[in-house]
Amino acid sequence: MTKELAAKLGTMTGPVHGFIYFAEEATEEYEAAGLPAVSHYFGSRAAPFGAVSAEVVIAAFYNFKPSAVRAAIPTAWESAAPEVIQQARMTAAGRALAPHATRVPGGDIAEAIEIATRIVEGVGYEGRPLAAANMTVPTHDDPVTHLWQLTTIIREWRGDAHIGVLIEADIDAVEALALHVGIGAFPRAIAQATRRWNDEEWEAGVERLASRGLMNDDGSTTEAGSEFRAAIEVRTDKLCDRQIATVGEDASRRLIELLRPLRKGLTDEGRFSRPPRT
Repeated sequence: MTKELAAKLGTMTGPVHGFIYFAEEATEEYEAAGLPAVSHYFGSRAAPFGAVSAEVVIAAFYNFKPSAVRAAIPTAWESAAPEVIQQARMTAAGRALAPHATRVPGGDIAEAIEIATRIVEGVGYEGRPLAAANMTVPTHDDPVTHLWQLTTIIREWRGDAHIGVLIEADIDAVEALALHVGIGAFPRAIAQATRRWNDEEWEAGVERLASRGLMNDDGSTTEAGSEFRAAIEVRTDKLCDRQIATVGEDASRRLIELLRPLRKGLTDEGRFSRPPRT
């Protein structure tokens, strides 16, 4: 059961964290902080690391074209200190979530914080660089913003685990995206536009997967490819069992329920139908 719960927790924490990449509030706060548009995504997500090199961001983010990262890093740190960018991100999250905070009673927010804190303090961070970096971010005074940052840590922990599975499966950045597109989970045009891979690079990735029997020439996955991609998710869920085991199944289910009103509010508001900020 814990594997299924780990998947459900990922499905819940992903959007509650990830709306920030679509948020107009984020754009406004980054611009106010002096961050150039090209660095909004990379600078804000990497800010918990401090002023690291582009190579660190390329490694941690995994599926972006390196030249896109190098266009944004270290320009971000030359424009604003990482801690300033992180504060802008937190402010943006708090602004966006404030209208939905009334959906979750104050006592429930406190309970969600308590459960999420036990998860992030108990899971361990070996091999989870993005999650570990986010653990260093100071606690925010606003409870909903604090909960958002805890949700971010949980989400990035899962993302770090997923990258480990991709590495183990010998799947590179383009191939990971192509498999995701190939099963119909993500439009190719958006994958290429946001991750910056051109047609030639994309088709080369498809050819590599086809040579392994995982993808058809038209970019769809073969039966073996679909099974291969599903196994990656299963393995990711298995690694994320640790999140569930840290607090137990009942508390994990409770956290999922406590986050549900925030996700619903963001969805109802149309946050995920907007072009992502990249």
